Amino acid sequence: MVKELDQQTQQKILSAARTVIIRHGKSGARMQDIADEAGVNKALLHYYFRSKDKIYRAVLDEVVQDLFSTLLESIDLEDPFERMLKNFIREHIGAIQKHQALFQFFFAEVWTNKEELVPLIREMMQTNRGLIPELFFARINKAVYQKEIRAVDPFHFLMNLLSLDIFFFIFSPMFFDLVQMPEEQQQKVTDERAGQVFDFIWNSIRPEEAPQ
Repeated sequence: MVKELDQQTQQKILSAARTVIIRHGKSGARMQDIADEAGVNKALLHYYFRSKDKIYRAVLDEVVQDLFSTLLESIDLEDPFERMLKNFIREHIGAIQKHQALFQFFFAEVWTNKEELVPLIREMMQTNRGLIPELFFARINKAVYQKEIRAVDPFHFLMNLLSLDIFFFIFSPMFFDLVQMPEEQQQKVTDERAGQVFDFIWNSIRPEEAPQ
């Protein structure tokens, strides 16, 4: 019973830390803010996590797992390249839509705390499936060799793909306001984004003989 209560308290603190750290980033989050959010005293917070570094690492573990677990599970490298690409784009954009606050936090931390964030992502990917870029580079090269797609540079292909997925969610809120797009139209174009990205990418790489 005591152990169960300890686990409940630790999870309560971790949930509060996640809220505060996602809102303020590591540099802006204070241990007192986390304690207040969790409704515990600061001494109890230190009992479970010792330092801000430790609780930040625990939050990062959760955030990275949330962002990448569905994406990793959706990738079947044995699928025909066209199907794999379509699934990847759909799941990647779906993950961004579902976790927009996490993605905003994630990219802010890339700029301010890259030294801590990047090794964690590498570790998580290697534990689950392997590094996504390396897996993709190998699959792209295989697709070129088997003439599933025309010759492309794997690095630039992946950068183009990720940029088309991610930049939409960075820029579209401002663009929607600039053009005063109605909310129902905003939702429509957002829902269409995965199909639009796939068509754009696929038409740029499909073999000449493949039907559109």
